[in-house]
Amino acid sequence: MLSRLNLYWLGRTVVGLVALGSTLAAAPASAGPRDWAVHAVRLGGDTATAQPYIDKFMRYVDAQAGWTPANKGSFLASRREALAYIDANRPGFALMEPSLYLELKKSKGLEVIAQVQSRELTTPRLHLVVKSAAFASLADLKGKSLWTLWGESPAYLTKLVFDGKVDAGSHFQLKAVGQALKGVRGLLRGECDATLLDDEQLAAAKKLPGGADLRILHSSGNLPPLPMVFFAGAGNAADKAALVKVLTGMCDSATGAAVCKELKIERIVGVNGAVFTEAEKKYGL
Repeated sequence: MLSRLNLYWLGRTVVGLVALGSTLAAAPASAGPRDWAVHAVRLGGDTATAQPYIDKFMRYVDAQAGWTPANKGSFLASRREALAYIDANRPGFALMEPSLYLELKKSKGLEVIAQVQSRELTTPRLHLVVKSAAFASLADLKGKSLWTLWGESPAYLTKLVFDGKVDAGSHFQLKAVGQALKGVRGLLRGECDATLLDDEQLAAAKKLPGGADLRILHSSGNLPPLPMVFFAGAGNAADKAALVKVLTGMCDSATGAAVCKELKIERIVGVNGAVFTEAEKKYGL
């Protein structure tokens, strides 16, 4: 089972969830309004490894929505790849990081149609963590290195994680890492000055050799969950309504529950508008 590929305490890179729309990258000519783009920094893995789980998810959605022919999508490991794929292929739906949603909401006319509940795949809060006693405040980290899963999204760090207290892009030397564990290892080995961890990751990090010295310098407020979005002009209202019905009932259905369990999705639920509205205001949207 995919969940056994990388179960080290902090890896939590559940390749299976890439199945939320992922397949091998399609050429623009073959893309369609029911295709998906997926960019979620805690997923990890690669498209080939994810393919069986991808197919299972997509075929479930197709069957329940009554869609033919089979639909496609792509998992994009980086923000850069996600932007390129979306521009070239114009998918109808996506599962994407809140940071990418907020970046593209206005230009792509994005609408959140559902959100993922998963303790393994969402990040409700982040802590800026350091080890060196020389750092006592955010100001002390000016020009210092910060390794994080969100290293490609300084605007998200600035506006939501740091609530405008610092400009992450200029305040830190940002480095994007594929797993939170890499940030922890870098911090413990003295390769970076700070990293970002959620509550569970920090608790696990403190149990590692040297982890007792880790300290929090800043904690974010509540962060948005992973949204599933609809691209304005790419699909149609009927497709959107059909998909929402399929997704929100998926984990409670006899066949869909098994798919959700493999993908480490607890539930797919309707949109908590207040959470996204608050984040959008911080982006001036």
